[in-house]
Amino acid sequence: MESMMGWLLIIDGGATKTACALVHAESGEIIYTTSTSGSNYQAIGAESATEIVQALLANVQDFLQKQADSTIAVATFAMAGIDSPKDHEIVSAIIHNALSALQLKIDTLIIENDAQATLLGVTAGQAGALLIAGTGAIAYAFTGTQIVRAGGWGHRAGDEGSGYWLGQEVIRAIFRMEDGRGEPTLLKSAVYNHLRIQDVTELATWLFHPSYTNAQLAKMGAFLADAVDKKDPCAIQISMRAAHELALLACAVLKKIDYQGDAFSLYCNGGAIKHNPLIFKTFSQEMKSMYPQIEVSLCQHPPIHYLIERTKKAYDNL
Repeated sequence: MESMMGWLLIIDGGATKTACALVHAESGEIIYTTSTSGSNYQAIGAESATEIVQALLANVQDFLQKQADSTIAVATFAMAGIDSPKDHEIVSAIIHNALSALQLKIDTLIIENDAQATLLGVTAGQAGALLIAGTGAIAYAFTGTQIVRAGGWGHRAGDEGSGYWLGQEVIRAIFRMEDGRGEPTLLKSAVYNHLRIQDVTELATWLFHPSYTNAQLAKMGAFLADAVDKKDPCAIQISMRAAHELALLACAVLKKIDYQGDAFSLYCNGGAIKHNPLIFKTFSQEMKSMYPQIEVSLCQHPPIHYLIERTKKAYDNL
């Protein structure tokens, strides 16, 4: 009879999407995956976040009830929106409230900021840094013992270089163009076609509609790469500025760990940097010019892959 040591549960609660994976604790095989909308409580409120997490966990419970062993050895909840001890308290309450209505048995529960959890998975516990430019922008560095962060303070405070910031810059460029305050840009037709609108007043209506979300605005940044390929000056300028802002963010965490210029890995993840080659190239060049020993690379897997690694490590250390 195969010895079954239960399951590893990974929840990746981002601003745009919440992904979930169930992994065999012993074999490391992914047996079940599912996903739903974003669960960052700072964006949607604690009540909505609880409902989203609970619905996801109910699906997990349904799956586990059909298994011989339904024990979850380690559950990692890697959640966006944990920026302070107070946030950690709120997110912990959300998760415990979601779990309270269910019959899931979890031996070890880990609740941490999604970027921090991803970093621990990406570096496999070694020293390194991670820059995530998704809907928001955040950087973490790990010395092997100490973890520091910069950025990730939300779209009202900054998040420069993030998907949200890119989307905002795209929309601003269109308003400037339509007003006659700014240069013409191909971004206008890309956005108008996507939103199926005809003019600038409809764009304003969309922007201030009650159903508007930050994730929707972040999607507008996706039109930059194509416009850059077509040599659109406005798209090139926005992308270059994003790269510079992300370089400032990465340098901030390196300074916090007192990085001395030796060989070091800096990993990049998130749609804003992965789907815009000009941003990644410019960012890499800027980092290398300051720190020649730094190895800058794009993460090759989705975040859930690194969170699984993070959870396996926790399981191995039990």
